[in-house]
Amino acid sequence: MAEIFVPLKSLGEVPASHAVQMRYLPTADRSVFGTIRLGVVFVMAWWSGGARQGFAQLKQVLATVDPRDRLELVVVDTDGCPDLYECPEFAGQLHGWGEVAWVRDGQVVGTSGLGYHPECLESFTRELLASTTHTELGAASERGRS
Repeated sequence: MAEIFVPLKSLGEVPASHAVQMRYLPTADRSVFGTIRLGVVFVMAWWSGGARQGFAQLKQVLATVDPRDRLELVVVDTDGCPDLYECPEFAGQLHGWGEVAWVRDGQVVGTSGLGYHPECLESFTRELLASTTHTELGAASERGRS
């Protein structure tokens, strides 16, 4: 008897720091971005070795640069998100390599671009975390002066 494919199980171990904040969406459209305050959207192509390798690298990056679990991790199935192929942030860029979008306040602030680009995972994730830290610090400073 063939084993049943369970998507979340096949992702492997997710860092404990992000297991609670992770969502898997077998179907999604561009409205998914609006549900994220601060996070990373990973477009998973289950049939792609590059996507699986990219997700493994993203998990390592999150465990290293975000151990306090500030970022939400959203994994969407590439076969269930045809609308994402048409949205401006991903237009012409989704090809089953495990593409990534970094999201702040419901807006995409960066993507990994066309193809497999593991070199951007850590720097873009650090930039996203730093941008929110500066914003929060700036807002706190402004409130303190009032």
